[in-house]
Amino acid sequence: GALLLTAGALLAGNGLVSAHEHREVGDYTFVVGFLNEPAVQDEVNAVSVRITKPVADATPAAGEEDVAETPVEGLELTVEVILGDQKVELAMEPKWGDPGHYVAYLIPTQPGDYSFHVTGEIEGVAIDETFTAGPETFSTVAPREELEFPAAS
Repeated sequence: GALLLTAGALLAGNGLVSAHEHREVGDYTFVVGFLNEPAVQDEVNAVSVRITKPVADATPAAGEEDVAETPVEGLELTVEVILGDQKVELAMEPKWGDPGHYVAYLIPTQPGDYSFHVTGEIEGVAIDETFTAGPETFSTVAPREELEFPAAS
C-alpha cells in the first residue's frame, strides 16, 4: 500500500509545466528540467532547456499577463550535469520539430537532486546558469523501485 501511495504522490506532484524551473536570464526566459518527469533512475532521459524571448513590441492581450514569446533558435549550448562530486559535460542539441528547445540525453544512474550548469552564448551574451532539482524547480531523480510494478524480486 505504501509503495503505491508513494508512486501516486510522485506522479501527482509533478505537473508538466510546474515540474520545470522558469528563470528570467536577461531578456530571455529559460524553462529547465528533465525532459521526462518524474525522472526515474536507470531510465533514458534528457536535460531539457527551452529558451524564448518576448515578441518585439508585444503587449499582453486584454486580461492576460503573459506577453507572447518567440523561440530562440540556432544556439550552441553545453550542459554540465552534476550529482555530488560527479560531473559530465554534454553538448545540447536542438529538439527536432520544437524550435527553441534543446536537449542532452543521459541515463541518470543514481537517485538524487541533479544540477544542470548551462553555458553558451545568446546573441553575443554569455550564458552561465546553474539549475538544481528540488520542490520548487524540477524533478529529483526517484529510485526506480518506487515506480516499478510488479515488484522486481
